[in-house]
Amino acid sequence: SELEDLIYIVVDNMNRGSKLIEDIDQRHDAASLNLQAGEKSLQASAFHSAANFFMSGISLLEDESWETHYRLTLGLYDAASEALFVTGDFSKLSFLIEKPLANAHSFEDKLNTHNNLIRSLAASSKYEEGTMKCFDILAQLGESIPTDITADIYRDEALQVKRLLNRKSLDLLSLPLMTDTQKMAAMQFMNHVLLMTWSFNLKLNHILVFRMASLSILHGISNLSCFAFACYGAWLVS
Repeated sequence: SELEDLIYIVVDNMNRGSKLIEDIDQRHDAASLNLQAGEKSLQASAFHSAANFFMSGISLLEDESWETHYRLTLGLYDAASEALFVTGDFSKLSFLIEKPLANAHSFEDKLNTHNNLIRSLAASSKYEEGTMKCFDILAQLGESIPTDITADIYRDEALQVKRLLNRKSLDLLSLPLMTDTQKMAAMQFMNHVLLMTWSFNLKLNHILVFRMASLSILHGISNLSCFAFACYGAWLVS
């Protein structure tokens, strides 16, 4: 459409006069256009421009927008957190995430914000803080990860994977795709912990490898399963 072709010019000029927009419906329309322009910028890998569009859209919202225009508001905050992470603006990201974590209607709607927070902590080398936040999220996803790894816990976790792999009917190449959204989210946050713990807690790192491999066998293959099985293979020959 003509608007899509000219979206950058239209939204940029509109934002210059955004303080003059007083009608609440018009402000939401303008916020929606900023979301569209930001998403188009993301597709073009213009991350700084995308972040500016998303933040401009957020500035047009009111606190009541979380109730009156929930999907628009959540979409802007989700997209902004992604763009801010990619551009490395972690200080602005840490401030931004307070609103969606406080106002999102469900735990599932907070997962994208949690994901970008964990990624920013990892990128800032705050591995232990990121790991503890992942544990809280995983517990809400039904995956309790032990923090005090005893010899018995380590053995039991390793044996669980071995028993699953030794089933006669098991064919890794024929496993179905993972479809349970909670298990897919759990795999994502386990992978975060796996990447963060290799430098300071190898026992916990191995527990995450075992859990991810077990989840893949029991609930299907995700895009992270191959990494889990590769890490398990590395553990077997270590």
